[in-house]
Amino acid sequence: MDIYIKVAAAKLLDMKDIRGIRDMSISHKGIQIYLWEIEYAGFLFWKYLVRKKWNNMAAVKKINKEGILEAAYNLARREGIAAITARKLAKEISCSTQPIYENFVDMGAIIEITTDRINEVYGSLKESLRKKENADYVSQTAIVCEFAGSEKVLFRQLVADNDSGHGLFKGTRTEKMLVETLHCDEIVADQINEEMHKYIMGQAFLVNEGYTEFDQARLAMETERFFEFVKKIFVK
Repeated sequence: MDIYIKVAAAKLLDMKDIRGIRDMSISHKGIQIYLWEIEYAGFLFWKYLVRKKWNNMAAVKKINKEGILEAAYNLARREGIAAITARKLAKEISCSTQPIYENFVDMGAIIEITTDRINEVYGSLKESLRKKENADYVSQTAIVCEFAGSEKVLFRQLVADNDSGHGLFKGTRTEKMLVETLHCDEIVADQINEEMHKYIMGQAFLVNEGYTEFDQARLAMETERFFEFVKKIFVK
């Protein structure tokens, strides 16, 4: 900040009526010049405040729909959909609530779009489990546990606290794989499949709650061991 602005900031607080003081001191040339300098410093200080306010307003105008939606999604990932309010979202973006309502009619629109994006993430998770190369339980354990560890809030929201979690493994190729490799009937394959998916979800919950870390090598070994145990029970 310029030296004149510093002087103005200090002096103008005490000199409420500079113009009156200047008129009283008109015969003292040195004081009069000093007072003019103070007035000029005050003008510079006013310009500084106006410029600062304008820059802040310009920064607000740069906030667009994409930035607001990205902030909403990040907030949902950390705290859940219910955490998306105008006040929390404004804090996330470091602005007032005004830019939010300038870009969206209401918060409902933001929540709806964010929910759709989260559902797409869940859909991608299910698609990964349906792929042929992920038909084995080791791959499925790795996919679900990694998601449970990296997306702790979304995992609880989409899988643990939601009926949609029951359909997570629907459409996977494991039953067909079991019939072909173990030469068992579909009933036995279904029983094995159910037990293995319960195991996978149990491991995912442990990772999600922080009881164990996501260790792909360890999970692969333990999944293979549990699979062998289940086979001995159901395959005669």
